[in-house]
Amino acid sequence: MEIEPTIPPGVIFSDGVIREDRTGKLTFIGTFHHINPPGFPFMFPPFFTTVSLSNFRGKLDGFKIAIRLEDKSSGYVVFSASGEINSSNVLNPSDTVQIPFQVTGSFPQPGLYAVVVLAESEQVGSRDLIVNEPKKTS
Repeated sequence: MEIEPTIPPGVIFSDGVIREDRTGKLTFIGTFHHINPPGFPFMFPPFFTTVSLSNFRGKLDGFKIAIRLEDKSSGYVVFSASGEINSSNVLNPSDTVQIPFQVTGSFPQPGLYAVVVLAESEQVGSRDLIVNEPKKTS
């Protein structure tokens, strides 16, 4: 078996996000890659999905971004949110903009879910989120 590490898309799941006022730096609290619910349907506590985007040129004025959290097997949308990016600074293609979205809702069943990222209504990427079966107790 050959191992080929890859860099995942710029989407981070965390329990919390703090943006520093002076520098704009983000601090992620409790990052994770999967969810272990006690049962279904599972009303999950609010968490954050932070999207990193780059390859912009110039100032942004009302640039639309949206996310959808959907069940990959059915396309059922568990959560969606949208917003706009505005910048007073001129952005270069190498600059990265990080946008946190607070996610709320419930998972109807275990499985593979995906956060789909849309920029100006076009899909630009996605990141999987695993929702595990409840652990059985004996």
